[in-house]
Amino acid sequence: MTRTGPQKIPGASQTYFYGSGQYSGSDMEVNCGVVHTTEGRVLPSYSSGAMAPTVTGVPDIAAKKIRWYQHYDVDESARALANKLGGVQTNTANAFQIELVGTCDDSKKTSWDGKRAGVDYLHWPTAPDWALAEVAWLVRWLNANHGIPLTCVKDWLAYGKDTRRPGVTPASYGASSARMSFAEWQAFKGWCGHQHVPENDHGDPGSMDFARVIALAKAAEEPTTPSAPAQPATKPRVSVAHIAAAARRDPPAAQGHTTYKAEVLVVEHALRAEGLLPADYVDGSFGTKTVAAYARWQRSPAGGGYTGADADGIPGKNSLRLLGARRGFTVTD
Repeated sequence: MTRTGPQKIPGASQTYFYGSGQYSGSDMEVNCGVVHTTEGRVLPSYSSGAMAPTVTGVPDIAAKKIRWYQHYDVDESARALANKLGGVQTNTANAFQIELVGTCDDSKKTSWDGKRAGVDYLHWPTAPDWALAEVAWLVRWLNANHGIPLTCVKDWLAYGKDTRRPGVTPASYGASSARMSFAEWQAFKGWCGHQHVPENDHGDPGSMDFARVIALAKAAEEPTTPSAPAQPATKPRVSVAHIAAAARRDPPAAQGHTTYKAEVLVVEHALRAEGLLPADYVDGSFGTKTVAAYARWQRSPAGGGYTGADADGIPGKNSLRLLGARRGFTVTD
């Protein structure tokens, strides 16, 4: 099989490239992507390539950039997935593999061995938009040059408690409902997580907001290198009047009722990024769970530190603007 399209990722370091050594991979044509988290704070050694992905992203939090390290050519199999005898192929199943340095473990959402999330490391399920936009740059480049679809699986279970898998913690680990069957995996195209791949037990990257990555990839004007993060062509705009109306109308209505769905989704994605709203309630309906999440935002110092009736979950201009400033959307009247 001949590798087609550009094989080196623009701007990625080739310092730890293993494709020409002892652990070189097999030729393939990528049509899907798998996302991992390293569960560490520095670039792993991968046993000199024995367990390496295609590429590793190391967050430079101060610069708000991801530094990419490429380990294999794009159309060369990597080695970060388990592959059991007698089952299906995993590493060689046309899968491009990304490892993101940081954690998906919800027990480390705010701190980890004295280090602070968002300052010293990233907790990827609550990663800031700049980090998701950096991942989106690579996702978009792979779509443009190798045809990996700008789609992803729907359910990304938390590496912690998750209402979609009650009684099991971490919910994303092991034989969850999110993990694909052999047939589903063999037919899969698009993006998924380690937690979705059969023959594997790991639950990374947890409840990472990969739908947001896809949205950024679709909206972005492609920069020339990954050091220039992908950004939406224009920031999403939400009307405080529309959002407040949705918060008042949606909860009493039938389940799933939506008012101003597109704008509500912008706010729900922001609440999810703040760690306040589970992924399964990001649905465009400003229902009771979203109201409760917004009330928690209002009470937080970042959301204005409101108390009592002022933190009722109905968005006001100031709290919504504070959320927009942190999460990349513009608030209008």
